[in-house]
Amino acid sequence: MVPVAFLVTIGVFVLVRISPGDPALTFAGEERDPAAIAAIREEMGLNQSVPVQYVVWLAHVAQGDLGRSFQTHQRVLEAVTERLPATLELGLAALFFSVTVALVVGILSAVKRNSIVDLLSTSITLAGVSFPSFFLGIVLILLFAYVIPGHIFPPGGYVPLAQDVGDNLRRLVLPAITLATASLAVNLRQVRSSLLDVFGLDYMRTARGKGLHERTVITRHALKNAFIPVVTVIGQQFSVLLGGTVIVEFIFLQPGVGSLMLDAVLLRDYTVIQGAVLFFATVIVVTNLLVDLSYAWLDPRIRYR
Repeated sequence: MVPVAFLVTIGVFVLVRISPGDPALTFAGEERDPAAIAAIREEMGLNQSVPVQYVVWLAHVAQGDLGRSFQTHQRVLEAVTERLPATLELGLAALFFSVTVALVVGILSAVKRNSIVDLLSTSITLAGVSFPSFFLGIVLILLFAYVIPGHIFPPGGYVPLAQDVGDNLRRLVLPAITLATASLAVNLRQVRSSLLDVFGLDYMRTARGKGLHERTVITRHALKNAFIPVVTVIGQQFSVLLGGTVIVEFIFLQPGVGSLMLDAVLLRDYTVIQGAVLFFATVIVVTNLLVDLSYAWLDPRIRYR
């Protein structure tokens, strides 16, 4: 985890500095006096060489300080923490929707192979991976805001969970479906294919030969052994979901870390971009670690010593 996080810091630091635009000019606005621009660059620390800037920034990161925003002077860690609840709500809701539907439909598709359920799940998979999230989000907004009367699900906005649980959940439905659709398709196909592989193994035939009920055979023998590749894909999909919040939060006006990072890109706010990317990278490496540790619980033959 540590080497990966270190490489991420190098990558994001270099990429934001070779991207077009100058934070000092963006902050100055209409002011184009060379002395004023030089003063702004000195205040931002941009008058130093890139290696020196990186070392200074990394030293602060190692102490838990992600720096301050060039535009608002707010601490980056504080800004990310303020936006974190909205992003976590959206990501976890999308993951729950994706995994739940994928498990139910995937199991039915595997048990009833080549049936109408299997054919419909295949169609859902193709549609899910074909529609980009920005297109699906706009379609859902048009559908529920203008076509379906009653405004069951608001087309955008955010209400904190502590303020109004019902309104929060209603506003979460459309962005969660938008974010989860592509990962749902991948997870569904993975559940189906993993179960079909397990169904053909010897111990499954033995369990059926012992006279066990088919439901018992599936739940107690097939699912747990089929879950290792499924958990791997779900862990990867959670990372994809968090990365996808950037576009979905923008479309549905969700004040999360993704929209914070998008605003920072438009304003050339280097410190915010670096802090937000480092946050996403940390979540991804921690998720991958948890996925690796779950293998030992799913398969008794795997041990970490």
